[in-house]
Amino acid sequence: MLKSFTTAAAILAAVTFMTGTADAAGYGTPPAPMHSIMKPPVHVKPVLALAPAHLARTGKGLVWVDARGFALYTFGKDPKGQSTCYGACAVAWPPFRAAMNAKSFGKWSVVHRMGMFGNQWAYNGKPLYFWFKDTRPGQVTGDGVNGFHAAH
Repeated sequence: MLKSFTTAAAILAAVTFMTGTADAAGYGTPPAPMHSIMKPPVHVKPVLALAPAHLARTGKGLVWVDARGFALYTFGKDPKGQSTCYGACAVAWPPFRAAMNAKSFGKWSVVHRMGMFGNQWAYNGKPLYFWFKDTRPGQVTGDGVNGFHAAH
């Protein structure tokens, strides 16, 4: 057992020495950051991997869902770019929160909620909400309830 441990330690030391020597000689690091060497053409659009939600197939067709798979809804009474769902409404229909430093892009925008309620995501200007009765990913039980509809 001691012999195996000693052999493993010797191999690890040799690998560490060789890696340090290669880096010191300039073989282990590129001469410049890769992003400065390989810039994408101007016409390439960014990948929307940073979108706060994605479309998923549900019983109501394709619906926007969050990363956990919970359906998102819009409220018919909300004017574009503004939430009118507060108090008891926001308890039943919690807003799809956006980080304080979240930035709008494409059809995704950030709506500021009145008071100390922070920000929420909107798609095509319509603020997005969850429905408290959706308890599992893929459920869309709030579609058509009290003026709320599944977001497409």
